[in-house]
Amino acid sequence: MRRPGPWLAAALLGVGLVLLGVGIWRSGNDDTIVSRPRVLESAVADAAPAKQPFRGLTTTSVAVGGRTMRVVVADAVDERTKGLRRRRDIGEYDGMLFVFDESTETTFTMSTVPVALDIGFYDSSGRVVDRLRMEPCARSESRCPVYRASGSFVYALETLADELPRGRLRSHRGP
Repeated sequence: MRRPGPWLAAALLGVGLVLLGVGIWRSGNDDTIVSRPRVLESAVADAAPAKQPFRGLTTTSVAVGGRTMRVVVADAVDERTKGLRRRRDIGEYDGMLFVFDESTETTFTMSTVPVALDIGFYDSSGRVVDRLRMEPCARSESRCPVYRASGSFVYALETLADELPRGRLRSHRGP
């Protein structure tokens, strides 16, 4: 049996190193790493029942920048789909926090939302991904503008227009 030449051994070694390098690079740059702590995990877990006009949902407090905000939590698909549609009044709440199970690039529309909203998109550590102003749209979802963050996110916070503070999203109790 003939031994492989040095070029074949070098090629196999090179392929192995490239695969190892890709694996290390991906593990260091993957925003959906399961072991990464989610900044609002305890705030969402501690959510209490919401009052009118959001009976059936839960509420919690979060901090954005230096401001503590009382928000309604939309962490199930049907809650996120309904969002703030057909609501002119958000009662005693500062906004609605959309919580996703994993990093997403989900889009938002303002179909049947009667007032302008600001939306902030945040990654799992609470860093700002993007901020947008969304205008009311009385038409069907397919005929309204689509709003898309510039990158993937885990949390989205909607507030009435001009009410979204600047800064990192975090639990109101800690970093």
